[in-house]
Amino acid sequence: MMHDVLPAAVALTGSGLCLAGHVPGPVRRWAPHAVVLAVTLVMVVGSPGPYALLVSAGVTAGMCLFTRGSVAVDLAVMAVVTAAMARLPQGPHDQHTDGHGLFALAVVLWLLARAGVVMHRALRPGAPRADPTGGIGGIGGIGGIGGIGGAMMALGMAGMLS
Repeated sequence: MMHDVLPAAVALTGSGLCLAGHVPGPVRRWAPHAVVLAVTLVMVVGSPGPYALLVSAGVTAGMCLFTRGSVAVDLAVMAVVTAAMARLPQGPHDQHTDGHGLFALAVVLWLLARAGVVMHRALRPGAPRADPTGGIGGIGGIGGIGGIGGAMMALGMAGMLS
């Protein structure tokens, strides 16, 4: 049971921290995080079917259009993980054998995408180095509460695959 609860708790906490890190700003900055928190709740509470997960993945991917930088990376990874969950068996005793490989793939994709954000910023001359999403420096801005929340969300979601 702890195997299922811990990643879900980390993902929910991370989603909540992402939202908390953006709430003081305008709606266009915090609305994607509110949607992500709702999608995380859909995934954690109960057992949504594959169609609900695919719709959730599509909505999460659509939220990438309203964000940029490390936030878009976190949303994209969550969309991929959500879509991957739609393909996995749904029963509590129906453990899949490729879960650890999917976990590793999700973490590697997230790290590569975050590194891409850092490289993109480094290649833009005169661009400010501060991450507008709440973090400064690190792997794509894992600095502020929003950055830490994004890391927790991505790792928690990936953990739900294994």
